[in-house]
Amino acid sequence: MPPAEAPPRPARPSGDRRTVVIRGQVAPPPRPYVSTAVRRRPPRRPSERIAGSRPDRAAMWAVLMGVFLIVVAVMTAHGA
Repeated sequence: MPPAEAPPRPARPSGDRRTVVIRGQVAPPPRPYVSTAVRRRPPRRPSERIAGSRPDRAAMWAVLMGVFLIVVAVMTAHGA
């Protein structure tokens, strides 16, 4: 029995592009991973709640202390 021949392709002009039709996914999408145990972040320790974890707050206090020291220096200067 001779092998079956493929149907002839229609002739295309050399400048045209072939159109490809996307028909969807071949395989179903993966199922999302669902954990059976609920994981929570451990509570922050007191040392983490202080300025060590908030450098912006430490900088704010440094600036406020500098302004306070300048005000004290201006107020205590007796026309020097």
